[in-house]
Amino acid sequence: MYLSPEASRWSFTGSFNPEVEPFHRSLPDYAVTPLVSLPDVAKDLGLKHVFMKDESNRLGLPAFKILGASWAVYKAVAEKCNVPPGRSVEEVGKAAKAQGIRLVTCTEGNWGRAVSRMAKYLSITATVFVPDFMDLATQKKIEGEGGNVIVVDGDYDDSVRYAQDEAEKGGLLVMDVAYAGYEQIPKVFNLLLSVFTSSNNG
Repeated sequence: MYLSPEASRWSFTGSFNPEVEPFHRSLPDYAVTPLVSLPDVAKDLGLKHVFMKDESNRLGLPAFKILGASWAVYKAVAEKCNVPPGRSVEEVGKAAKAQGIRLVTCTEGNWGRAVSRMAKYLSITATVFVPDFMDLATQKKIEGEGGNVIVVDGDYDDSVRYAQDEAEKGGLLVMDVAYAGYEQIPKVFNLLLSVFTSSNNG
C-alpha cells in the first residue's frame, strides 16, 4: 500500500457550476454518502483514523457513476430541447418527451444503468448497447431501470459503434467515453466524478 502525505492537502481548484449540488439534491434517493470508520485497518496501518466513503447506495444505485451520468444527461437533454438553465428535471423531461428525445448509449454495466435511471426520471426512453460478454444479471439490472438493452455481436468497442449508428437515426448519444468530435458529455461526467469522489459534499 502506498500512502501519500500530499493527499491530505489536496483541494479542488477548478471552477464548479453552482447548479450541480441543488440538482443532485432534487433527485429521488439523494443523500450525502456516509464515511465509515475502519478502526482495525487504522490500527494495522499505524494511523489515527481510516475512513471509507461508502458509495454502495448512491442515489439508490450501487455505484457513484449516477452522479456524473445524471448531470451530463440532464445538461445534454436540456440543451437539445433549448430549455433554460436551472429548470427542474420534470420540466426538462416534459420538453424532451414533447420533442421525442430518446437516449442512446453503450456500457459494460454501471453507466448504462445510470443513464437508464436518468431516462426514467425524465420519462423518456434509453437504448443501451452492451457487449456480448455481459452477464444476464447485469443486463437485467439495466432493464430494471427501464433501459432497452441490445446485446451486440462483439466487444465494448463494437457496442460504441452500434450506439453511434443508432444515434445517427435520431437518438441523443450520451456516453462516458470521449473520442474525436465527441468530448462534451464525457468531460462533464468526469469533472463531476473527480470532485465528488474526493469529498463528502454529495
